[in-house]
Amino acid sequence: MDVNVKDIKKLRELTGLGIADCKNALLKAQGDIEKAIKILSSKSKDIAQAKQGREVSQGVISAYIHSNKKIGVLVELLCETDFVARLPEFEELAHEIALQVAATNPLWLSKDDVPEEVKQEQKAFFLQEIDANKPPEIKEKILQGKLEQFYKQNCLLSQPYIKDDKITVEDLIKQKIGVLKENIKVGKFVRLTLGA
Repeated sequence: MDVNVKDIKKLRELTGLGIADCKNALLKAQGDIEKAIKILSSKSKDIAQAKQGREVSQGVISAYIHSNKKIGVLVELLCETDFVARLPEFEELAHEIALQVAATNPLWLSKDDVPEEVKQEQKAFFLQEIDANKPPEIKEKILQGKLEQFYKQNCLLSQPYIKDDKITVEDLIKQKIGVLKENIKVGKFVRLTLGA
């Protein structure tokens, strides 16, 4: 099968990945752009998994001040090398994460950062909401679902990305890891609200 150059260009614009990766994905997907995007997304996740343990000691601090000057955000985004830290794609990712923090006001970076006492309080609260007559295994599934919703609202990496709610912030970072071929992590973030 021959791949159309326009399709390669379109796929490249959508994903930010290289020509060879886009061409191979289109070949595997037999020209179907949607399938090719899924193939490339899976590849990005595999690359992110492989890079996960690598040390991140470089990066940028991105600042965002909302137009009303009442909300400000600082985000520390880390990567492996200074070269990648200076790339426009990396700086754009840091800015996107700062926008996410401004819009959603997460309390923690990930589920692992939620204090154990907060988790226990939430479990107790959610258990009160669940019908006592339900079987234990159903109660547990409902409880886990409610906890996942709590994490999606309050943990930055679990949140749906504000510009594409089909992916999480963590998925967005993994996509950039696939493009830039370096480990990327959010170090810290802070959101300030005037008068709060």
